Amino acid sequence: MKKEDQALEEIIKQLRLENAEAKAKLEKQKAIESRYEESKSRFEAIFNQSMLGNKIIDPDLRINQVNEALQQMLGYTAEELIGTKITTFAHPDSIPHWKELQKSLWEENIPTFQIETSIRKKDNSYLWCQVSSILFQDQGISLGYTIVEDISNRKSLELELKRLYENQETMMHMVAHDLKSPLFNIKLATGFLKENLEELPAKEKETQEESLSFVKMITDTSDKTLSIIDDLIIIGEVEAVDFTPEEVNLKPFIKAFLDSSSLNAQNKNIQVEVHAPDNPVYGWVDPDKFRRVLENLLSNAIKFSKPEGKVVITLKQEEGKALMLIQDNGIGIPAKLVPSIFDKFTQARRIGTQGEPTTGLGLFIVKRIIEKQGGKIWVESQEDVKTTFYIQLNSD
Repeated sequence: MKKEDQALEEIIKQLRLENAEAKAKLEKQKAIESRYEESKSRFEAIFNQSMLGNKIIDPDLRINQVNEALQQMLGYTAEELIGTKITTFAHPDSIPHWKELQKSLWEENIPTFQIETSIRKKDNSYLWCQVSSILFQDQGISLGYTIVEDISNRKSLELELKRLYENQETMMHMVAHDLKSPLFNIKLATGFLKENLEELPAKEKETQEESLSFVKMITDTSDKTLSIIDDLIIIGEVEAVDFTPEEVNLKPFIKAFLDSSSLNAQNKNIQVEVHAPDNPVYGWVDPDKFRRVLENLLSNAIKFSKPEGKVVITLKQEEGKALMLIQDNGIGIPAKLVPSIFDKFTQARRIGTQGEPTTGLGLFIVKRIIEKQGGKIWVESQEDVKTTFYIQLNSD
């Protein structure tokens, strides 16, 4: 009987111990649940009381929850929004924005993502907004917490600035045309004056030399001004006119351009070579505009090459694209200037190796022409070693 009592006492002890552990676990669970409820309450308070539009979306972009601010922003009720994919309310051009957000958050696991996009309101107008999303877990499901900020005023200002810029471009184009004719007449007149001065008798040599120096100054200034005006006219044409690309066999096109162009290569004794495969390399270009690209890039390569230098044009076919390289062994571009080399009126403009002037517009024009034909251009350079411009063009 004594043994049975001892066994019973052991069982009671064990039960009390297990009961205490269970009680501790229960209290711990209650504390966790309490903290969860507090956290949930804080989250709901922030979510519901935010002045910005807030929503939660599922991985398929279906709206899970919305706050009052978003309802007022878009004009829909919560019932009209919840359960509907956000792409239903997106402008057709903006659907790729949401697809990109979806891919970034749920496929690439990028924790935060931001887009600027357009959402259709209930009155069928569109709201420009900045959307910031973060990925979070709720009961084992990945959801997107999204903040929607109205940026319609900023977008309106941007569009107005764009309109003003386009008007400015149009006016600049008109002024450039108006200025070109009188400047050309000045240049023509100085040409006649120069001829007459050169025919003066030897006794008037001193007067002749002084007058010729002034004529040269007028001529150089006219040339520089006409060059700027030509570039401004080209910019106007590039921005205003739609391009009509066609498939061009680039090797004979480039060789024909070199044969007919009046480059300054001979004056500096610079050799220009074309390296291309035996098979044709085709690129989709607007021939007239692409000649301007070649003219500007080759002119630059020669301008910044030292006498006796070499310029090499290389053609390749890579990954279904045509690739053209224009490389010189000239003075190169300082690393700090490379990022701004394609800017309009770039601060990266410099004088050529023989004092050749530059307007700072040539590479801007080149980039715009290439991009409007669906291509890309970039540059690599080592100061005092070489510069290479890369042009990638569509081949089909």
